[in-house]
Amino acid sequence: MERKATPDPKAQKESRKRMFVLSNAWSTVLRHKWRSLIALLAACMVMFGGVFAQAVHAAYSKAHGKTYELLQPIAVIRPTEATLAKRNDADPAIVGKNLDLQEYGMIAQASQANNPQSQPQYAMSASLPLRQAKSGVNSAAKAIPGKSDQSADKTGGEFTLYGLFNADAESVNIPGRFKVTQGKKLKYPTQDMQGAQTKGTDGKSVLVSEALAEKNGLKVGSSFTIADPDDAAKTYKFEVCGIYTYIDPAPTGMGSDAKLAKNNRDNAIYGTGNVMSTNEAWQTSTSGWSTLKYDVGFITSSPDAYKTFQKTVKRLKLPQGYAVSSPTLEHYNDSLKGLDAFDRKMRIAQIALYAVCGVLLLALTAWGLTGRRDEIAADMVFGMTKARIGWQLALEALMPTVPGLLIGGVASIFASKPLGSKLTGGHATSLTSACWAPMWYCIAAVAALAIIAFLRGAFARYQTIFDADEGLES
Repeated sequence: MERKATPDPKAQKESRKRMFVLSNAWSTVLRHKWRSLIALLAACMVMFGGVFAQAVHAAYSKAHGKTYELLQPIAVIRPTEATLAKRNDADPAIVGKNLDLQEYGMIAQASQANNPQSQPQYAMSASLPLRQAKSGVNSAAKAIPGKSDQSADKTGGEFTLYGLFNADAESVNIPGRFKVTQGKKLKYPTQDMQGAQTKGTDGKSVLVSEALAEKNGLKVGSSFTIADPDDAAKTYKFEVCGIYTYIDPAPTGMGSDAKLAKNNRDNAIYGTGNVMSTNEAWQTSTSGWSTLKYDVGFITSSPDAYKTFQKTVKRLKLPQGYAVSSPTLEHYNDSLKGLDAFDRKMRIAQIALYAVCGVLLLALTAWGLTGRRDEIAADMVFGMTKARIGWQLALEALMPTVPGLLIGGVASIFASKPLGSKLTGGHATSLTSACWAPMWYCIAAVAALAIIAFLRGAFARYQTIFDADEGLES
């Protein structure tokens, strides 16, 4: 028969002492429920707040660093706001003040000279006004009126037709970026590997705004008629392939504040470059409202390349009243406003949270150590070593705070990304390696509190109990 192992009395005694320390610590935590609950919540808040604030700041740093450097800004050369404010859009002479393709070509050559290795790319559109067809014309469309409309003979018309030559032109569209809410998007022709051009949206299919469609009862597939800017008797028929709405705020003078109907961006009709190329009159005209107004965007490879392009154009001496800008950078910086503001708030909140929760946890730990001189001395009389008493006090500090750290840490892992995205306007606030730092700060702070509690027991004086007895005898 096998002999059963004889329990080691010394080991059993040691185990009982450890259990005694653990049960004493746990009973103390339960006895002071509110104090323990406050410590748990403070630890949870400081962990979650610290990690979440770091995740937001990491998103901020990435947005202004790596992500920004990957942008390919589109540079445009357009009249300044001051110039537009003075411009009379009822004066046909303004057509001659627009930059023509020859001037754009000179800018392109100068830009290419600075970087001969790169293949220049462009975001291009052309526009011109079109007038309402005469009463009685079948399916004649009516424009949304302006605040101070004048005769179409003076303005060229009540609509503005835009021919977008590629998808990049949509992102720097003068009236603002738009999205198609009904029907199909514009299809731009592309070239395959052999250089053959694919078929895009034809010259009759266009996009109209929701407001214009509602005013004229237009739906996807409907046809409407508008007239030539210089000849009211000459009409053009278009088919609605899609209905759009803008996703950018209206530029000054192009929304409900538009003086002329043609400047109201809801009267803008969008097609591909085919709407211009299918009509020879718009291609060959060099005077009058039928002259195409071109808007060419130069696609640069990086923000630094955009700055170089700016310097190049300045040396060419643009016509007075024109300036270089980048809608790409403007849109991007606008998209960061929510993130920037929230990051500033979170950095202040993070410092405040560390300070308030740190002081609170220190005060709670100190509160748990006060008035226990006699209890500690009695434990020593009953055979507990200073080290075990120290461990008991340290456990009392750790039991509510460690679960708080765990809850706060787990919550930050699952909540930081969706919560941050909601509060920053959709920017990703995922946890990164940088978020480990506040976790370690919180763990170190709780460990420091446990060490303080441990030292209270480790440096307790045995003599205190006898001091108390002497006081009773006297």
